[in-house]
Amino acid sequence: MRNRWIIVIVSAIFLLLAANGCNYKKLKEIRATSWSLESVSLRGLRSLQANLALELENPSMKVTLKDIKGVIYYEGEPFINYSMDPLTLAAKTTQTYHCTCILELDQSKSLMDVLATLPGLDTEKMTTDISAKAKVKGISKSFAFKNVPVKRFMKK
Repeated sequence: MRNRWIIVIVSAIFLLLAANGCNYKKLKEIRATSWSLESVSLRGLRSLQANLALELENPSMKVTLKDIKGVIYYEGEPFINYSMDPLTLAAKTTQTYHCTCILELDQSKSLMDVLATLPGLDTEKMTTDISAKAKVKGISKSFAFKNVPVKRFMKK
């Protein structure tokens, strides 16, 4: 009898996951329409805090993005590690969200490396890996994108 209940519960969970699987596909349609840097403050010699205004278009349902983090690579080498506060996006809207992002120099880089790189910094040579968890209707799913050109996020 107890095994039947376990089978029913497991079946219900799989059915719920299958039903919500369609909703996760719509998450790929979320896009940033614009962004601006509101403020920057130093946090020692190896990191800084940036406050951003992100205009995001969400054609799907309400979603919470958390554990947002990634690495920016310059010429294929890790350059900056970053993390961002959780965001809850309203359903079927284009809205501006204010968030905080922490940027830290990668362990393999020094402040002198950054200063030497700045004059010839080329966004064409920059890529990023980014990962996050999306929570929709109480169910979370992790996402990761690798080797995305940074230029894709820059204003034209």
